[in-house]
Amino acid sequence: MEHTKTFGPIHIVLACLIGVVMLFNAYQIAGIGSASEPKLPKIEVTLITADCTDCFDMQSVYAELLKGTTYKVENSQELAITDAHAQRLATENNITRLPAIVIEGDTSALALEGTRKSGSVLLIDSPAPYYDVQSSTVKGKVAITYVLADAGTCTDCGNITVLGAQLESAGVFVASETKYTASSEDGKRMIAAYSLTKLPAVVLSPDAAEYELITQTWEQAGDIAPDGLFVLRTIAPPYYDLATKMVRGHVNLINLVDATCTTCYDVSMHKQILLGFGIKPYTEKTLDVSSAEAKELIATNKIEMIPTIVMTGDPQLYPSLQQVWSQVGTAENNIYVFRHTELLPGTTAKNLTNGQLVTQPTQ
Repeated sequence: MEHTKTFGPIHIVLACLIGVVMLFNAYQIAGIGSASEPKLPKIEVTLITADCTDCFDMQSVYAELLKGTTYKVENSQELAITDAHAQRLATENNITRLPAIVIEGDTSALALEGTRKSGSVLLIDSPAPYYDVQSSTVKGKVAITYVLADAGTCTDCGNITVLGAQLESAGVFVASETKYTASSEDGKRMIAAYSLTKLPAVVLSPDAAEYELITQTWEQAGDIAPDGLFVLRTIAPPYYDLATKMVRGHVNLINLVDATCTTCYDVSMHKQILLGFGIKPYTEKTLDVSSAEAKELIATNKIEMIPTIVMTGDPQLYPSLQQVWSQVGTAENNIYVFRHTELLPGTTAKNLTNGQLVTQPTQ
């Protein structure tokens, strides 16, 4: 019997066909994948440095930039400003602050926060303190001078020397802090040179101009002297007045209560509210409406509702209190009387005219 000619075992043929198909499919998939993947922009990153130990740490920014995943860093280098290539980059791109980062290459599609454009180049300038290329000096190192009242003349004046730590926490480089007393030669010189009228006083070196958080608000806080120093004029009371040689900003608090009104609100709540306005009573006393002194206060100031408070001294020196006091009380002959007990929800007060108790609804 004649047999039909075959081309080898069938399973070998099938295996070969399957292998060819799989190879083709793999090639197709690879082609599709490579076509759909976006091409990452290729960039070169250069960190230009200067001999400045106190300057902003741009190394950390540089290191993070090299980790980027939306672009490919083909080349990176750190160059001192003394290097010829670094000097060329600085000149071509008007770089005046060092350290600085220069990003070259496919930058048109890059959106990197904190950069500025110079033609096709992206730049990251150093914040203060920085090395100023034009003057070859470091700028942004702030020196603070405090002029304080002499010991014993203003024991409850605010501790203004905490300003240095506050500025540092906000990102200001504080290079030095110097303290002078009013009667010292340096203190007298500062008082005369900058026409200081209140103590404690603060003067910042011209380098304060390198920080927006200072320059944006300084108009409300003080002025800039002809020599560029920043002179703080707005001093929170209490402070020492150099003209009168007296402490200004003391507030005397009188609490008026009625011992017979057991359901009346606790008058001490007013003191807590005053502390929120920066007012710490210099003296404080509580008078019952039955006392002669209380009766005189009530009659003189036409007080109708009890409990309440009366303030004397310098409450007018506290701007935040001034902004709201007309809504809650009166100020006549520099005597401040709280009158609007209806503004205290859930509290009970007594009307001295008719003896009735008035309870305000809880909001």
